[in-house]
Amino acid sequence: MAAISAAAAPVNAAPMAASAEFAPLCSSSWKSAGSVPGRWSKVKDSTCSVIGRPGLKVGYQWAVERGSSICVKVKGSDARGQVKWYDAGCGKKGSVKVHWGNVADHKEMKVKGAALFKWR
Repeated sequence: MAAISAAAAPVNAAPMAASAEFAPLCSSSWKSAGSVPGRWSKVKDSTCSVIGRPGLKVGYQWAVERGSSICVKVKGSDARGQVKWYDAGCGKKGSVKVHWGNVADHKEMKVKGAALFKWR
């Protein structure tokens, strides 16, 4: 494994410590989105992948700018690393942290309700 890591690294790069942790390096800026009444709409942050580690929890926030309250489900993972949708509740704004674990994936939300909102 070390030979592969060394070969993939730039010539002058220092070797990465075995205990290095990978945290979400995604932008904390708000993204704009919209949802429609009566069905679940998905919003995805495809600009960044979260590279997880055992025990990692990832946070989500949302705030309605125009429209009614929304109901939100957020993407995380279960103990086996499988995708799991967590119910984050309903309202005009909210936040939640969910289990992410040792998984690399994009943040995603499912939203129901007629609204324009921001999320991160």
